[in-house]
Amino acid sequence: MKNSIKKLYDLITSRFYFGDETLEIGDRKYDPIVLFGIITCILNGRELIFGEYGSGKTTSSERISSLIMGLPLEFIQAVTIHGHPEQTEEKIKATLDLGALEKDGREVVRWKLSVFSPVLIIDEINRLPVGKQNLILNEVDRNIWNYRGETIIFEVDKAFFATVNYQDLGTTNLIPPLLDRFDIAVETGRIHPIRKRIVRRGIRDEVLRDSKISREIVEYISQNNETRKANEIVKFLKEISDEFKEKIENRLKEDGFNVEIPRSYEIEEIRKEINEVEISEDVELFLDYLGQEVYCQKGLKKDFSKCDGCHYSVYACSDIYSISNRAEISLFKYLKAVAWIEEEEANLEHLISILPYVIWHRCGISDKKIAEIRDEDKDCCDEFYAVKDVITDVYRRWNEHRDYQIEAYEYLISRRYDKLKEFVKNVDHPFFKSLYRY
Repeated sequence: MKNSIKKLYDLITSRFYFGDETLEIGDRKYDPIVLFGIITCILNGRELIFGEYGSGKTTSSERISSLIMGLPLEFIQAVTIHGHPEQTEEKIKATLDLGALEKDGREVVRWKLSVFSPVLIIDEINRLPVGKQNLILNEVDRNIWNYRGETIIFEVDKAFFATVNYQDLGTTNLIPPLLDRFDIAVETGRIHPIRKRIVRRGIRDEVLRDSKISREIVEYISQNNETRKANEIVKFLKEISDEFKEKIENRLKEDGFNVEIPRSYEIEEIRKEINEVEISEDVELFLDYLGQEVYCQKGLKKDFSKCDGCHYSVYACSDIYSISNRAEISLFKYLKAVAWIEEEEANLEHLISILPYVIWHRCGISDKKIAEIRDEDKDCCDEFYAVKDVITDVYRRWNEHRDYQIEAYEYLISRRYDKLKEFVKNVDHPFFKSLYRY
């Protein structure tokens, strides 16, 4: 199925979304919006898309979701949740059946369309006030939906996309717990002038549209949207999806595109294959090293004001706040997926390229670091560039310390603790200090 995924990538970049290839892995270049969008759909991941208004954040995620998930574009648009200050739990999740309440006095929960969709887009999520962002924490994290004492726990996860406008009068900051629940974050960037011509003339997405099937899906869900029928709806959508994928393939074939969209059972096989991708030892060593360098050496609770004059201020701990456990889990998922597509072991090239996309939106960056890189020429926002620069510095230090790290681990594995303590005292770095504490 790797060739099928590569063909779908080529199809999207030549037909449905025209961005720049700013993700570099060795000598290969990819459009991160498209590559990570496909992976997010396959893995049922969570992805944030940052950018200016009208830059293609929502339309790109809609088209990628429609194609990979095999659902009509109109349905994907119908289930989209729109962020705004007046958003409520009833508009997002469910309402009570007023007929049953008035006639029989029974509280029957009627779930919204978005609850059952295998992919969900939250448009302009940073227009939700801070208090209302808490409404979707559990749903985004675990795809578990709660309303008035009823709960739907789906057997299969779903993919989440959320778009984020750069700050304006109507936006608010996303709370860190919500940011940390998104596996990866990308930006819509500049578009090549020739590609811009295509965008101006209008991108044709009619092969993804089918109002008749969309109405059938909406009617079926509306008639069966009770908690006890959740699994029936999921099964129905899976059947519709596989049928619609065949229809999309036939339509594309008429336009000269010969692609195969993985069916639901094939996507499950792809997930298994991705999970079995090997991780190189250097990837593990580098992450061990970085993970300790990020910790503050002056206390558990980090405060960037302590960094001024600190002996460790030359390390990443003075630049980025933290790398959460969730971030490392997200990294492995996307790292393995990209390596699977490239038919390689997940190696350092993959890691250094993908890591900034996994952590920049949720790690917290010092004002000092932002000021340091603000005037640099760049094709991304200051925060992403800063994180990328930090990782480059850490990678340089790690290269110098790699052999020492291996030697220290050999002492640890062989339980030569006295030798280990003597050895690590001579290498002035937080990683070796952490081994000494052990």
